[in-house]
Amino acid sequence: MVTVPPIAPGILKVIAEKTDFYQRVARVLWNQLNKETREHHITCVELFYRLHCLAPTANICEDIICHALLNPDKGTRLEALFRFSVIWHLTREIQGSRVTSHNRSFDRSLFVVLDSLGSSDGAIGAAAQGWLVRALSLGDAARILEPVLLLLLQPKTQRTAIHCLTRENSAEDWHRWLNRKQASFGEAWDAPELPEGGCEDGAPLSQLTTVDREAIWAEVETEPETCLVGGEPREHDRPTRLEDLLDGPARATAEDGSERTESADTSSGATDSSENTSSVSSPAHYPQELSGGEQCCAPLAAAARAPSPQVGSPTCLVRADSDRTQASESPPSSDEEAAAELQALTAARLRKQQRERQARLEALFAHILLYLQPYDSRRVLYAFSVLEAVLKTNPREFIEAVSRTSVDTSATAHLNLISNLLARHQEALGGQSFYGKLPSQPPSACPHSLLIELLTYLCLSFLRSYYPCSLRVSHRDILGNRDVQVKSVEVLIRVMTELVSVAKAAEGKNVEFIQGLLQRCRVQEFVLLSLSASMYTSQKRYGLATAAPGGALREEGVLEEHVINLGQDQIWSEHPLQIELLKLLQVLIVLEHHLGQAPEEAEQLPDLPREWRRALNFQQAIRALQYVWPHSLTSQGLLVAAVVKGLQPAYGYGMHPAWVSLVTHSLPYFGRSLGWTVTPFLVQICKNLDELVKQYESESVKLITSKRENISPDYPLTLLEGLTTISHFCLLEQPNQSKKTAAVTDPTNLKNAKNAILEELPRIVNTMALLWNVLRKEETQKRPVDLLGATKGSSSVYFKTTKTIRQKILDFLNPLTAPLGVQLTAAVAAVWSRKKGKRHSKTKIVPAASTSQLTLVDLICALSTLQTDSVLHLVKEVVKHPPQIRGDEKSPLVDVPVLQFCYAFIQRLPATALQENFPSLLGVLKESVQLNLAPPGYFLLLSMLNDFVTRTPNLESKKDQKDLQEVTQKILEAVGNIAGSSLEQTSWLSRNLEVKAQPQISLEESDAEEDLHDVAATASAMVSASAPSVYSVQALSLLAEVLASLLDMVYRSDEKEKAVPLISRLLHYVFPYLRNHSAYNTPSFRAGAQLLSSLSGYAYTKRAWKKEALELFLDPAFFQMDTACVQFLTNSSLKLFSSFEQKAMLLKRQAFAVFSGELDQYHLYLPLIQGKKAPPPLQAPSPHRQVQSGQNGWRPGGPTAHAGRMGQC
Repeated sequence: MVTVPPIAPGILKVIAEKTDFYQRVARVLWNQLNKETREHHITCVELFYRLHCLAPTANICEDIICHALLNPDKGTRLEALFRFSVIWHLTREIQGSRVTSHNRSFDRSLFVVLDSLGSSDGAIGAAAQGWLVRALSLGDAARILEPVLLLLLQPKTQRTAIHCLTRENSAEDWHRWLNRKQASFGEAWDAPELPEGGCEDGAPLSQLTTVDREAIWAEVETEPETCLVGGEPREHDRPTRLEDLLDGPARATAEDGSERTESADTSSGATDSSENTSSVSSPAHYPQELSGGEQCCAPLAAAARAPSPQVGSPTCLVRADSDRTQASESPPSSDEEAAAELQALTAARLRKQQRERQARLEALFAHILLYLQPYDSRRVLYAFSVLEAVLKTNPREFIEAVSRTSVDTSATAHLNLISNLLARHQEALGGQSFYGKLPSQPPSACPHSLLIELLTYLCLSFLRSYYPCSLRVSHRDILGNRDVQVKSVEVLIRVMTELVSVAKAAEGKNVEFIQGLLQRCRVQEFVLLSLSASMYTSQKRYGLATAAPGGALREEGVLEEHVINLGQDQIWSEHPLQIELLKLLQVLIVLEHHLGQAPEEAEQLPDLPREWRRALNFQQAIRALQYVWPHSLTSQGLLVAAVVKGLQPAYGYGMHPAWVSLVTHSLPYFGRSLGWTVTPFLVQICKNLDELVKQYESESVKLITSKRENISPDYPLTLLEGLTTISHFCLLEQPNQSKKTAAVTDPTNLKNAKNAILEELPRIVNTMALLWNVLRKEETQKRPVDLLGATKGSSSVYFKTTKTIRQKILDFLNPLTAPLGVQLTAAVAAVWSRKKGKRHSKTKIVPAASTSQLTLVDLICALSTLQTDSVLHLVKEVVKHPPQIRGDEKSPLVDVPVLQFCYAFIQRLPATALQENFPSLLGVLKESVQLNLAPPGYFLLLSMLNDFVTRTPNLESKKDQKDLQEVTQKILEAVGNIAGSSLEQTSWLSRNLEVKAQPQISLEESDAEEDLHDVAATASAMVSASAPSVYSVQALSLLAEVLASLLDMVYRSDEKEKAVPLISRLLHYVFPYLRNHSAYNTPSFRAGAQLLSSLSGYAYTKRAWKKEALELFLDPAFFQMDTACVQFLTNSSLKLFSSFEQKAMLLKRQAFAVFSGELDQYHLYLPLIQGKKAPPPLQAPSPHRQVQSGQNGWRPGGPTAHAGRMGQC
């Protein structure tokens, strides 16, 4: 009995090709799905779905639905959405139990509806979202995701692990496999390309994404070639091993050095063999030299193996682990042997370093997956865009649905193909064939028990996948794959962000589920490794871009150069992926925090306390160069290393805002690694800002990257904001600790980070001063305006917004002054000591502040939170307890620099402000003079005191005046002790002093030497009695400048006598210098003469110096002096040298007094007048002649005549 169909096949063909029967029937059934005919909906939907499955093509019925969903009329689109929802809900049971013949679904219509979720029309978007929420609540997550997953699991996206390509496979096996793939490659290259973005509103229906399930089944079930990818070939098909393809020396080296897989020298790895006629290239050939038809995966295996050293190279003769043994056992017997052994040791050490480097590279790229053929990236991009749209509009409902929906083919029939493709992808990852019959039991390592795990797994797979160098692909394919990587990370960000909200609920079940998801999919590990690999790629491209022409050497990047096709783009080509990875890391860090502490490994050290064990484990993880389970992301050395390197120019300036955002938003979650992470990050911020300042100061010198990379004009603002946020978080204890205490549970972490940042505070202050100086130049040095009215300024665009940058600097420093004022002032002093300028005046004891130092003063004065009294109080505290600056061996203490800063600060103050803050200044002087400062410190105290007394009127308060006199006396005595530091006692019990027989440095000579104030920093703890004699001349000169006028203003008219004992004590250290006429004492003699000359101008001081001055004049060696000292002894009230003109004037005055008075009035005083009067000498040489004759050793008249003339005076 034969069953005859009611309609012959030929008639069906005519109906399909010559008529519009299917279209008419479909349109009738579609129109019956309106609201008026609800009683016919079930029947119409069943008929419509059967017609869809029986139609010649799937486009017939879907064209009608898509036309209505994309209709320009809003009402028609809303009605179409309603009808689609009717079809969707009524076909739920049919599609769930469909057989293989019913493999069609309404995929295109579904994509159009999903695209409508983010429609600009609110009504359309609301209707689509309403359908989505209802469908998810009814368990349709698998139905919705099925076409999306089929796009992501298409056979051409098959990939294999990178280690599978480095196995020892037969070259002919690889060649046969590649030839079998040629046809599929050609199809991929010739396939029509879909519009990027998939189904857009108004797009042609022919370009809408479709999924042909029948074609996929037919493709994957086709039996493959006999030789499987990475499989074990038959014995007779393997005539040659991979080692046989290498040259003799290379093969011998590979056999002898089986313990390693890297090369000792990449440049010597190229073999010169031309005898090998195999289709597999030598590992020395670069990938670009091979065509796609000739290459196979054998070069990948060969490239991952060690290239051979050159024949005769010493590296072939010495083992790395025996270099020291050879050196000890076989001492050289000749120079040639010694040189050869030294060369061998050097080569062995180099080889060891290269092995270590190559091991790091292999660990860095071990997570990489490689595609086996080109794929259509736009279909994958569209699938990810659909997922992103769903997650953007309804994230909570979607995550809840995929979290409870399992990939179970027994319960969900339409996931059969999904499970089959997943199993095949797992086979391909292990190096097996993607096609043909699957093993009876698929591998259990595939993490796809739930839909959310499957989505996470697929996103990570696309993130990790690259094209191999052995595969011929176009540049567009590489760019498309890069876009897929970025889009996969964007989807992961939305998934993980929603999981953060779930984890915040703190339900135990949810926490365990999310922890299991992250652990099974290895999310943190793959994300961190992908970021590190991408950064390494950027660094390599930066090195190639900045290297001199012909100077770049080919390094041993085996994996990234010979296996992975990373493209030949610029440094910023990796930035989009890195930016998204940083966003994902930020979300993962927050997620880990809300999930709580990860379960730690089993206790291996039971004797150690728990805290010690945790600290030990943390130290091991933070220093590791690979991901260490089960530590959190913030405790991973990979992340800390990436953060530290993130702001370096080699990784691109375009990434810096993203890195700043990651660090600032993750501050509460860093935990133990807070100080490890943020401190070098802040240092790098300062370095980058310093580089911008250098570029500004020398506009002709451009940054290396400025020609190759555009830097945003607001780049300094970005860095300043990051610097402020990080520093304030770690340094300040804010009253609102709710956010911080919620994340940072251990205050020790904050304390450690605070101490680490405070050590770098001088560097930060130095950067702020550099920026402040640039702002001053921009504001004060106004360029002339040209004819067009434009101001001619600097070509640098980074400092044009001076007001904004100024405010950012003040916002950073102002909050630090109250809790950290002492540390900030000490940092200013440390920077001050490093910014010393050249001394313009050789006779100035206290050097004038340089321009950069005055910038520091201007910066401190601009802080609104620091008043004058506050600054002086902080200076006093720093001088009392000067902190030691880390890393500055030359200037360990900052007591003298902070006094230099204080001196410049009070010089800047007006007289009224200085007088108002006298108590604060007095406190600085009182506290400082009691300390064991270096001599320049006391010079500064005396200079500050003199500046105050000179510029302010007399104090009205007697108490203040008394305090001023006391501190003046203490400071002068301290300086006097320094002035006497070059004196010593003549005998043990004698109080007489004499000059030490040692050379003295004058002011002119000290300028040629190192700055004395810099040397003073190393002698801050030295007491004044043992101060080096290098300061005695300076002390005498400073006293000569300020002593006389200072005492005259400090002591009032009725208090002058109080100053005489002080002057006597000071002159006790001065006259021994005036008694010594040796050549080495010349600087001190000159300074002492100047001091005596300045004091003699005030009558009340005569009692303190008259006797000693007379004794000096009676000294036969008195005239042996420098000619510069004569002016000090003639132009003063000493009157040691009287001239003829002076004698005549005195006689006239005496005659006037005698003859102008009353008659005989002078008789009472005649004896006194006669005693004072003396006839002029017959021959009186000039003072200069007397000095000259004294210097020549000739004394006119001898000592007796000299004494007689003195008596006549």
